[in-house]
Amino acid sequence: MNETALQKAMRIYYFLLKEGELTFENNKELYLDYSDNEVREVLDVLAKESDVLIEKYNQVVYIIPHEDNDVLGIKDMELQKIISYDARKIDFYLSQYIIIVIITVFYSGKGSYVKSRDFIRVSELEEIITTRLEYANSKKNIEIEQEEAALNITGMFEHWNALQIDEEGKRKTKYGYIRSVCTFLAKHGLLIYDTAEEDIRPSAKFTNFMTYNFLDNSRLEIIEKILN
Repeated sequence: MNETALQKAMRIYYFLLKEGELTFENNKELYLDYSDNEVREVLDVLAKESDVLIEKYNQVVYIIPHEDNDVLGIKDMELQKIISYDARKIDFYLSQYIIIVIITVFYSGKGSYVKSRDFIRVSELEEIITTRLEYANSKKNIEIEQEEAALNITGMFEHWNALQIDEEGKRKTKYGYIRSVCTFLAKHGLLIYDTAEEDIRPSAKFTNFMTYNFLDNSRLEIIEKILN
């Protein structure tokens, strides 16, 4: 390992921390440096020590925090406070559930064709969430299933069912929850959220993550169990 490889790797690592992804278009020099085996060896060490994954998917290099990364990853409290600063645990559960539904809406395909649709409106997403929660809550063995899924389905259903559909300027409505979650995911570069048209589209980054990294067999089993 030479000093040049270390310097190149550190520049790539810093660029990824700052920008989130590396492409030929956003930095040609660093992108070409990434193809050097010695540079990638240094990046592997940096990734391991900082609890992240650095991988190239579909001609884009990403830095992906591991699920338990408490520095670069999304923290539970950050997710809980999507709705408001006085959010409760039920807001955290609902935010998680909405994200899971968004994943299944866009990525219910198989293999290399995991992406199943291009956009959805907030109104349609609300109908899907409501229908799924109503069905889940009606199941006879819901207590056992929600314990296995580690989600308070009954609590979410009761809280969601008590919310108004929408009210101008109010965040704690059904549409308000969805808008807040979509804004949060858009902030992390995963969704393209058109607030005027009230529709959302998955970003290329989101699709690459789902296709090449996130939707492995174990995660698919968990998601299917939650939404079965």
